[in-house]
Amino acid sequence: MRGEIVFDAGGQRYTLFLGNAAQCAVEEQYDRGFFAVVADAMPGIDPQVAMAVARAMQTGAELPPALAAKAQEGLRSIRLTVLRDLAWHGLRQHHPDITLAQVSAIADELGRDAFSEIIGRALHAAQGEAEEAGPAPAPGKQRPRRPRPTPG
Repeated sequence: MRGEIVFDAGGQRYTLFLGNAAQCAVEEQYDRGFFAVVADAMPGIDPQVAMAVARAMQTGAELPPALAAKAQEGLRSIRLTVLRDLAWHGLRQHHPDITLAQVSAIADELGRDAFSEIIGRALHAAQGEAEEAGPAPAPGKQRPRRPRPTPG
């Protein structure tokens, strides 16, 4: 399905999809809009920068360098609880019995950077940017960008 992120952790393959049902579940849990929750996951970032990051995730746009630097600083204070909750809701479509404890174990297995990258890719993919099939790249390695069509 478009927007699914497939990755391996702890000897098991998982499929994460932050589609409409997962986004609505996040909104219900937090009683806030989905991208407001994503922005709240980064409390060390000025709210305007956090919303710009959330919008960039939504649209797939690149952040201007000044905002990217501020976002990088804010990643030091990222709320792992929110990332875990996003992953839990996103995994439940394909893994309905998964628990929060199991999601935490996946995060521990992958490490914070790789886990965060998977969540970021899932957020991006759920907004219409199709992911190529296959497992996530190894931590520290970036997936090559696909060329964008030139305006005609």
